[in-house]
Amino acid sequence: MQDIDIIPCLNDNYSYLICDKDTNTITIIDPSDFNPCDEIIKKKYNKLDYILNTHHHFDHVGGNQKLKEKYKAKVLGCEIDKDRIPEIDITLKEKQNFKLGKTSFEVIFVPGHTTGHIAFYFKDEKIVFTGDTLFSLGCGKIFEGTCEQMFNSLNKLKNLPIDTKIYCGHEYTKKNLEFCLEYDSNNEFLKKKIIGLTQS
Repeated sequence: MQDIDIIPCLNDNYSYLICDKDTNTITIIDPSDFNPCDEIIKKKYNKLDYILNTHHHFDHVGGNQKLKEKYKAKVLGCEIDKDRIPEIDITLKEKQNFKLGKTSFEVIFVPGHTTGHIAFYFKDEKIVFTGDTLFSLGCGKIFEGTCEQMFNSLNKLKNLPIDTKIYCGHEYTKKNLEFCLEYDSNNEFLKKKIIGLTQS
């Protein structure tokens, strides 16, 4: 059983704080900024066991060093990024399973945005943390990988069960929606979505 807190960071980043309630194991995903992440960790748990990084970009690993220093947490990331993720302790590879208390996730290798990008799939909880691979109505820019890699990575995520809940790395919904409508202006789903966003 998990509790998940969404932590807005920087301009449009999301970090995620996970508590495995059975064991009180506390994990943070992509802590881009120390202060907002530390504030909620300190307030709710005053401990941190693991730091998971989807990829090496600073807006996903910016809080690693200070959080590790303060809480003695272990940093996990893709084996390809072992020299690019600050303070990394444990390297992960495709289809590897890792336990966080009684909760476990599977590593999905999703290169494209970067060459060492991974996603964290919690099968029993039906959730996946996609970093900068998949967003609401869009995907990440291709900085290091290829279009073919990104296409294959998105298909891996697409093939997860349809009721899988997506936790992405940024809030780009409005910008992505505007882009989609520019090229598909008669799409009824998109029209309803933009009305919902403007009313909220």
